[in-house]
Amino acid sequence: MKEVSNKRTTWIVILGSLLLVLLMVAGTVWMGWSAQRDTEQAVRSVSLLYLDELAGRRKQVVENNLRSRIDTISVAIELMTEEDLGNAQHLAAYQARMKIWPAIRPLRCTPARIPRREWSA
Repeated sequence: MKEVSNKRTTWIVILGSLLLVLLMVAGTVWMGWSAQRDTEQAVRSVSLLYLDELAGRRKQVVENNLRSRIDTISVAIELMTEEDLGNAQHLAAYQARMKIWPAIRPLRCTPARIPRREWSA
């Protein structure tokens, strides 16, 4: 009887050990899959955040560039007179004034403060 009890105990220990190994392997595989999924979600979130920030900065650069060009065009239109459109010589003088305007503009000068004789070509 004792021998039957020992064999039964041995089989229970073997089956229990196999079940424990199986559970550990399944748990490891499941944890690995879960970690991979979470890592991919984190990378996606960070990538979207980065792209959103990059798009915001690019939008700001484009807005500033556009605003600067609109300001330049507005100044050019404000400076144009009927006399400038009167003939080719006056139009050439106007174009010469506009060519030096970008060099003067960083000094924060307004066209009204610059004498016209300095604008002549």
